[in-house]
Amino acid sequence: MKRYFLLCFCFVALTTNAQKKINFETVFFEDAIYDSPTIKVNITGALCEFDVIKSKVKVYNYGNKTLVVKPEECFYTTYQGNIFSRDKWIVIAPRDNEAKVIDIKADNIKTDTTTLHLNGMYICNSEETYSAPAMALPPEKEVKIGNFRLELDGWDRDGKEMMIRYKVKYVGDKIGICSPSKVTLKSKEGNEYKNQKEKDKIHIFKKNEDLIVGFLYDSDSKKENTMNWNDAFGESIPEKTDNISIPLKMDLIKTKDKN
Repeated sequence: MKRYFLLCFCFVALTTNAQKKINFETVFFEDAIYDSPTIKVNITGALCEFDVIKSKVKVYNYGNKTLVVKPEECFYTTYQGNIFSRDKWIVIAPRDNEAKVIDIKADNIKTDTTTLHLNGMYICNSEETYSAPAMALPPEKEVKIGNFRLELDGWDRDGKEMMIRYKVKYVGDKIGICSPSKVTLKSKEGNEYKNQKEKDKIHIFKKNEDLIVGFLYDSDSKKENTMNWNDAFGESIPEKTDNISIPLKMDLIKTKDKN
């Protein structure tokens, strides 16, 4: 009988320790940082309530290759087990940064401590570029380059200056990469002009994403100009890289102040 009561006591003690009673409607966590030579992750605005845990995740890419975070492979630890996110991919171009709120939802997950496991970290180590024939101006209304679809958004010529805009959409299943600075204009005389628009910008696409991309040239030739797409369009397969775990603990002062 004594053994029975001892076992019951241990079970109650373990259950009590497993999930603390928290007397705040909303728990606010301290900001946290993960920093390395190639990547930095800032966690801000983290909080939890009875049925949600969320935080703003800002990723800085210090390297020269595209990074991808797949939130569906990321999770927060809770007393109900590890619960995974359902948010959309975060794609971070080289030497750039992106921010997104990553959250989870379930009943009875309020806690004063958790860990965000960024297990969905990927890197685009290699890129396959697409070739396409040069396009004589005036520009075509629709252009297909590999898994990219370009729809003319407008074009204009004022003296030597020539401006062309395309709505670019990626329809592949990998990661689309567009480098507008690589698209050149070539005159009948053989002179080649660099794109003066978005010189240092690299556009990164997830499936079915689109945006307006501009091309601006100063050309002395008034006729028979052609656009050379070169290797400005390509795609890459994200490869799994190291997991990142970031502990979060309650900011007691902030939590008391806001409840």
